[in-house]
Amino acid sequence: MRISAVIQLARQYILLGIVGLVFAISLFLFGYFVVYKKILKGTKKLNIKKVALFSIFFIYIVVVLGATLIDRMSTEYSSINMHLFSSYKEAWNNFSAESWRNIILNILMFVPFGILLPLTFKGCKKCWLTYLMGIFFTLFIEIIQLISGRGIFELDDIFNNALGCIIGYGIVMIFLSYFDREKKEGNNKKLILFQIPLCITVIASSVIIMSYSRQELGNLACDYSYKQNMSKAKVTTDIKFKSKSEKAPVYKAVVVTKEEALKVANEILSVVNTEVDESQNDVYDDTIVFKSKDGEQSVWVYYTGLRTWYIGHFEEESGQENLTYDEVKAILDDFNIELPEKADFTDEGDGRYTISVDMINDDEYINGSLMCSISRKNTVIDFTNNIISYKKYKEYEIISEKEAYEKLLNGEFNSYSSVDNSEIKIKDIDLIYETDSKGFYQPVYSFTIEGGNLGENIFISALK
Repeated sequence: MRISAVIQLARQYILLGIVGLVFAISLFLFGYFVVYKKILKGTKKLNIKKVALFSIFFIYIVVVLGATLIDRMSTEYSSINMHLFSSYKEAWNNFSAESWRNIILNILMFVPFGILLPLTFKGCKKCWLTYLMGIFFTLFIEIIQLISGRGIFELDDIFNNALGCIIGYGIVMIFLSYFDREKKEGNNKKLILFQIPLCITVIASSVIIMSYSRQELGNLACDYSYKQNMSKAKVTTDIKFKSKSEKAPVYKAVVVTKEEALKVANEILSVVNTEVDESQNDVYDDTIVFKSKDGEQSVWVYYTGLRTWYIGHFEEESGQENLTYDEVKAILDDFNIELPEKADFTDEGDGRYTISVDMINDDEYINGSLMCSISRKNTVIDFTNNIISYKKYKEYEIISEKEAYEKLLNGEFNSYSSVDNSEIKIKDIDLIYETDSKGFYQPVYSFTIEGGNLGENIFISALK
């Protein structure tokens, strides 16, 4: 989830929290002034500070419940992930801003809980009580998500939320101890202990970032975040896997900057006599969406591989059919799209065409597909160009087919479905390539399988 979406979500449920708070305070004031003061003749004065803190805490709880329960689509099935730190391993494998941001947001979401609880309720100044309340609250959310199908019951979510609560408690105790005139030396030692979770979190984050930056290659999203339980699975094959290790090249895709992406977008829009309106740029983690000044065209440019998606004028009539590859290639040439002399070419009908490329040319690997729509005037209505040209980087030693097969038998592959009692037949093995998190094209073993509920392929990273 993007930061702007988080802020918008918070605004939405803050308003709901204020409405609920007005209703709750109205009931409280009625009870205080009418029931307690007039009927019961109570003399205790209203603590404005406590009311203000309770109000903030109430709104915070509404925002959290809204974000985690209300603002999610309900599904027919429930899912449980009891693999601790699997979300961290998955974030490491993808190493995208989005995957790490989700973890960080889950921690930060409960920091206010650890801060507000001791401020609002005096008894919660005891660390164990705040920690316990934090665990109970996150457990409540996860159980409701599981029952309602509005999320996944994840052990990592409980860990991250509890960590946020502990960090928040440590932060607020710094301020409370500063204003506590009766503080003692023992309290100062406890205060230092309360900051250990925050220090460990900061150090661990720094180590992760430094370790990744020092890596030569990136990480593969197809790598497993936890091992599959293969104890009850039956795996068979007629293939004799090679036991000899070999070498395979790694290729590198171009990674462009925002300025370079803007230049590409302007080049595309110049073909239709317009240019980018930079005030409408929509920047994402891996791409930028550019809009034309007349508002009728848009161009998506992906940083890695310089993939592009162009959306032009909408045509109500069907497009130009029965064009040849050379004719489509000539039309696309206006947009500086370079295509090889030969490629897999498919006429999808209604003026839609697909071009697929998978070839090695000297030290270059060209792979991907391009889909486009051509109007009856032989102009481009839209295209999605996912053809990437990778340059050879260097060669690396790879594991043998037999070693890859042993990893499969050991459950060292990524799958969101449970293996259970599956009967899996290995039909074929191929050495393919996948883009890693730094734009390198790494060799990966692809096992074609039959049976079970794991899909058609299992992927095992080939690099040693």
